[in-house]
This record gives sequence, structure tokens and C-alpha cells, in this order.
Amino acid sequence: MRVQSSISVFCRAFGVVAAIIAFVTPVCASTITVHPKFGGQILGYDIDQNGTEGVLSEYVDEPGGTVLAATETFDQSTGAIIKVLKKTQNQDDFATQGVFGQSVGLVLFQHNHINSFLTADPLSLNVFNGSWTPPLKPGYQLGGLSSSQGSRTAAAFESSLGADSAYVFATNIAQNTSGPLFSLATILHGDEFLISPTLAYDSRTGRAILADSQGCPEQGCTTDVAVVNLSTGAIAEFNDNLGIGSVEGLAVDPATGIAVTTTLVDSGVEFYDLAKRSGFEVTIPGLLDELDSGLDVEFDALNKVFLVSQYSSTANPNDPEPRVYVYDERGNVLETIPIQRVGTSPSHIAINPRTRTGFLDEVVEPHEFLELQSFNY
Repeated sequence: MRVQSSISVFCRAFGVVAAIIAFVTPVCASTITVHPKFGGQILGYDIDQNGTEGVLSEYVDEPGGTVLAATETFDQSTGAIIKVLKKTQNQDDFATQGVFGQSVGLVLFQHNHINSFLTADPLSLNVFNGSWTPPLKPGYQLGGLSSSQGSRTAAAFESSLGADSAYVFATNIAQNTSGPLFSLATILHGDEFLISPTLAYDSRTGRAILADSQGCPEQGCTTDVAVVNLSTGAIAEFNDNLGIGSVEGLAVDPATGIAVTTTLVDSGVEFYDLAKRSGFEVTIPGLLDELDSGLDVEFDALNKVFLVSQYSSTANPNDPEPRVYVYDERGNVLETIPIQRVGTSPSHIAINPRTRTGFLDEVVEPHEFLELQSFNY
């Protein structure tokens, strides 16, 4: 089975915004397309916010049942592939998990159905030179890692199908160290917080932030937010009756304690004050139906903005006209950026705040992510 990377924009240089959106997007600089070295489908990617490179993994199903799997680095300014870090041609898989801390690339390597994690520290060396061994309980799998560039510590989540709990922990990927596992058993509501909650890390307070929902539109299930102290295991959970449907994205500003989520059924973008345990919700622009809901959320700590991706702004799957929206913490849309077609599930918005550029994977063939697209904001 193909491994899945949780870590899933091309800005047309015209600055044109659909008539239904009352915001003007500045004209963008030239955009970049990244083609994997071997023409395969992309399984995870990220870019180094402190450097000039990015990393992606790909696979190609070959005749005879073998798989060409590879991880490679690319130049953020040109899209050119720099180096293939590792390639196999059997039944292996690579899945890029992201760039963490100070320029540490992390890649899941699956060999003979056994997972291990390879590190490139720093990514600019263009070589795997270490490993990360998370404290996974028997039968458990890594379910998520927070986007934590610039912080030595990331938050991690692990779970297992059929288990009666899930766990979070703090980890330093560069040093291959992790803190104790803390159970989420006290806040489980059915599958909520058990299977795949969204996850972020508040580096100022050392807390994991999780958001999830039972996703039941008929009953109007709203979003639950959990804040876990990764030193003591203390959990605070709250619900401010915002965000109906599954939670698609989550990011947090550690300096202000503002967390932002996106939800599917009501197409909401929710802004939470974690200290006050309250928030407000705005509706994503271009909303015609659930197809237009927001997906991934990322926080730009340098420019103090949140970026939200959207699969469609037209409710038309044949002509979706996707967007990336740039929000301030008051819920105002500062920019609306047209992009090329993306998947319906949240793909990671990889950003470099220093250059105000980002990358998203692009659907080239039906359901196939064959290249990365850049955008400027």
C-alpha cells in the first residue's frame, strides 16, 4: 500500500481576482514549477525557511510490479532538482515529512513494510546523515507532526486503529530526543482526537494544540480544541460553538496565542484566542458550497499572517479556480492569490517568509500530483 504523507500554487502573474471576490491581489513575481527528477507522483514536500532549497519525495510504478522511489532536493528560486538523496527500485517508499528546527529535512522511509525516519541536517548538505526514532508504542504509527521551523521542538501525535487512546509528545528531531508520551484518553469523544486531529505547536508555552470534530452536520457538531502541556501532560479542552464539520487545517501564532482552523461543512475560518478559550468565525471568500471550504492553514511568523488554501472558489469541480488567502489575525483577507488545481484533501502550504513565496503540489492528471507550483504573497 502506498504510504501517505500528511505533510499534502501557482500564482498566475496577472493578479486577476474573480469578480465575486472584492479583494485585489498584487501582481506577482515570476512563478516556479518543480518537476520531480523521475516524473513520479509526489509524496510529501517542504521548503527550508532558512535556506534556498526544498525537498520532495516521489514514486513511479514500474512494469513488473517494482516501484522507483526517491527523495531529492530542489532550488527554491529555479525549481531545478539539485540532488537525489536516495533512490530505490523495489517495493520501498519515501514520504517527505517536512523541514524542522533549523533546516533539518525529515523523510519517512518504508522498507519491507517497516518504517524508519531519515534526516538531512542541514538540508543544504544534500545527504541523509542521521535518523529520528520517535517513541512509538507497539502497534502505533506516527499520525502527525507540527510545522515547527525555527523552533527546536515540534509536537508529535501517534495513534493506532482500534486502540483506546492516542498520545502526544514533544520532540527535537535534530538531536533525536523526545519527551514523555501523554495520553489523550480523557478527551476522546468517539474517534475525535483518536484518528487524525489537526496539530500545531505553541513554542512560547511548550504546548501542543489540537483541533478536531465529530463531523456530524445533522447535529451541528462544532470544533473542540485541546491544549496539552508537553512537560506535565495537563490538558485543557474547550469549545466555543464554532466550526461545523471536519477540521481541515490548524496553525498557531505563539507570540499572541491566536490559533486558526478551517472547517468543512460551514466553510469556516475560525480564529481562537487560546488564553481566553474563545474566538470568532468568518466564512471563506468565494463560498458557494462545501467544495469551496478552506484546507491547510500555515502561519508566517515574520510577516504575521495566516495563509489558507482553497480547493475551489466556484463550486465547479471541472473549473474550480482554487485560491490561497492571506489573513491577518482579525479575520481580514489581505490578499487573494489564484493558483493552479490542487487536491481536495489538504496539501501542505510550504512557505518561506523571508522571500514571501510558497509552494503547493499541483494536480496535473486526475488525482496525480506530478509537480509543485510556486506562488508569491
